[in-house]
Amino acid sequence: MGGTTVSVVMPTHRKKELLATTLNALCAQTYPANLTEVVVVDDCSGDDTWDFVKRLETPYELKPLKHEVNRGRAASRNTALRRAEGDIVLFLDDDMRAHPRLLEEHIRCHHAHPRSVVIGNALTAPELGCTNVLRYLDTRGVHKLHEGAPVPARYLLTNNSSAPREAVLEAGMFDEAFRNYGFEDTELAFRLEETAGLAFRYCPEAVAYHIHYHSLEELLRKRYESARGSLVRLLEKFPERARELSVDVLLPPDPGDGTLLRVRKTLMRLTMSAPMVALARTLAEGPFIGALTYRAIDFLIAERYRAGLADAERCRIQPGECPPTAAM
Repeated sequence: MGGTTVSVVMPTHRKKELLATTLNALCAQTYPANLTEVVVVDDCSGDDTWDFVKRLETPYELKPLKHEVNRGRAASRNTALRRAEGDIVLFLDDDMRAHPRLLEEHIRCHHAHPRSVVIGNALTAPELGCTNVLRYLDTRGVHKLHEGAPVPARYLLTNNSSAPREAVLEAGMFDEAFRNYGFEDTELAFRLEETAGLAFRYCPEAVAYHIHYHSLEELLRKRYESARGSLVRLLEKFPERARELSVDVLLPPDPGDGTLLRVRKTLMRLTMSAPMVALARTLAEGPFIGALTYRAIDFLIAERYRAGLADAERCRIQPGECPPTAAM
């Protein structure tokens, strides 16, 4: 694979134990350590994360950076990107345990498909068990694609993905106005597609295991917060992508809505009644029954997105009555 260098870009915030597992797994990579650097940005954790990272000895070059105030994941990744020097940047979260061939497989895919964004295979770590939510998370995004199918830009997640560093810089890096959880990666993906002209590829061999347990409540809370904050900004920048993201029917009524969209929004509002939400929760939390369990979780996520978008609209009209969304 020649002398292709790779920079692993990793923001972290108050996850020292998980971060230790993530950084240690990168010590066992088959890709040459002398071609690898890992840029970790401590986003004002306020604990002993910074001291831990500074003391850690690794076979690869570790570049620890620190924010004195919490700035969010988008700004943290940009801080890392400004210090990164690799030909390829690999975005990896601080709660992902890399398979030993992770870096090698990402680089192999970039050699086969230049000017591409490579989306790796993010799977739940086996030791977390097999709850309905964890099963669900392992079937979303690129895992829904048939072999050989084109990969939509919206499937990019920065927990395990890579791109040519110069292309990311060319596209303008991350939008630091995304302070809340979620969608900063989707927004960058759209610009990498539209501005930098990159294609998107799925590399199932590039495996990293998610080692952070998610309950249904945590999943739904994050979806609500992301809709109320980050999704609103994403749709302000890319309103034409609302239907592609399957959120057009979840937006508040608008005078510009066409007849069909008005009907779809009305049906969605009627469907998302309290009894239907209760039924979906029962199915989501009950025994696993395949596709019906997944559809129930889909429904609950859509309901949280709709609630978040509605609250964002209410806060836009009556800002004094609404508390700020929490930075995630």
